[in-house]
Parts: sequence; structure tokens; C-alpha cells
Amino acid sequence: MFGAFKSMFGLSDRELSPQETLQRIQGGALVVDVREPDEFTHGSIPHALNVPLSQIELRGADALRAAGVSVKTVDVVLICRSGTRSSTAIKQLKPELGPHGFNLQGGLMAWVGAGLPVHRGHS
Repeated sequence: MFGAFKSMFGLSDRELSPQETLQRIQGGALVVDVREPDEFTHGSIPHALNVPLSQIELRGADALRAAGVSVKTVDVVLICRSGTRSSTAIKQLKPELGPHGFNLQGGLMAWVGAGLPVHRGHS
């Protein structure tokens, strides 16, 4: 039933709400912010890693590995400002991340809108 609910609101199995993202993080998921470094320093989810979409487009999963993300062994939630760039990244990384890759629907704007914490500055 929840799957049908998610479909009604445009959420796929690979897209998580802010609350679902928080649950994944509490369960050990890594957060990868795909915005550019100057955007990242203005605020992101605490403990997020910054791997810009531009690097993912150039290097694919190697960009994640260079940041210390072990693909296919841990859940990875990709985020950006609104969910658009992270959606692009999740589609590109789907072969490498498989069932471990997720997108934060609505991005950081949804996270903030849900009243969840934001870290400012370098992580």
C-alpha cells in the first residue's frame, strides 16, 4: 500500500522522503551531496560528503570511491538543493549502486522544510 501511495505522489522506490532519509542515515547510510563545493559550504545534511555532479558525470562511481564511498556495500542517499541533480546522479550511478542508491525527493529544501538539522561550513 505504501508503494502505491509513493507512486501517487511521484516517489519511486529509489526516492526517499526526508523522514525516510533520516531513518536510512540512522541505519548507517551515507549521504552524498552532489552540489558544487560553494553551495555545499552554505549548508548540508550533517556528515554529508560532497561529490559534485560534475565529477560524477566525468568519473561515474570512481568519483564516489575517491571520496571514500564503498559502492554496493552501503546505502547511499544522494542529495542536492531540490532533488533534480541528485536524481540525475542516481540514474547515472544506478548500475554501480544497485539497490543501495537513493535520492532525497525534494532535496535539501525538503529536508529543511521538515525541520531537520543542517550543517554549515566544511564537514
